[in-house]
Amino acid sequence: MDDSLFDYTVTAKDSRYNAIRDNQTPDEERTRAFMEGLWHKYKPYADKNFKQQIQADFDSRFWEMYLTCTLLDNSIPILKVNPGPDILVQHATGRIWIEAIAPTSGSEETLDHIPTMRPSVDAIVVPEDQIVLRYRGAIEDKYKRYQEYREDGIIAAADTYVIAVSSCKIKLAIMETETPRIVKAVLPIERVWVESILGWYEDSCRRGEIKRASGAPVRTDVFLNPEYKNISAVLYSHTDASNRPLTMGNDFILIHNPLATNRLPEGFLKVGREYVYNRERASFKLIDWR
Repeated sequence: MDDSLFDYTVTAKDSRYNAIRDNQTPDEERTRAFMEGLWHKYKPYADKNFKQQIQADFDSRFWEMYLTCTLLDNSIPILKVNPGPDILVQHATGRIWIEAIAPTSGSEETLDHIPTMRPSVDAIVVPEDQIVLRYRGAIEDKYKRYQEYREDGIIAAADTYVIAVSSCKIKLAIMETETPRIVKAVLPIERVWVESILGWYEDSCRRGEIKRASGAPVRTDVFLNPEYKNISAVLYSHTDASNRPLTMGNDFILIHNPLATNRLPEGFLKVGREYVYNRERASFKLIDWR
């Protein structure tokens, strides 16, 4: 069908695409139906070559579509735009650009590569620093892209800019730590004050840098560094097409940059979890919208 996300006449480059399209197991049938539902909502905003692009890089295009549909489900108005970042939101406070990225586990030729574990064979050891490095690299890549958008006149100085990182290509990342790794990638947290029905409680400590296998240091305090003031926030998700929450966006983690020139409004997206700088406590608080 022309309206279908999936093309049944080709063998796609991405084996994940082929498996979801062709396998007749109950799980894959549910995933296929879920994907078609997303496509029905996303199609008016999609790039004209989206159906071809998803055949070559399924997880990246899934992340763009899932993110957009979650925003739409939460009544956030989206404008179709090309060229530019993936999503443009027309908000009461001004324009909000959202750029999506799904980093990989890295080249197998590098020492910082995140290995593929075989659960029935290998002991599962989650490589904490390597995962954080992949997130930092993704943020750095998209911040460089931001500079290009500014030079090209696509993003204005007053616009808000959000980097949306998905770990759907890093399978071990689903085994999360108490303080999420994406938070550790941008904040050298001394204290996180968690707001719950029982009041406030304190959680977690974290260093300000990690080291590559080569010994080269990588800073993890970018949200306390004025050089990154044009990043308004980082949004994170671990959802993939087959492993998803019952409520779309419940897995989201939104981290505000306290030094941002153009701040993302607190409560912009009332799903998942939201980290906000708290000046009175000189720390960050966590608001849980789930």
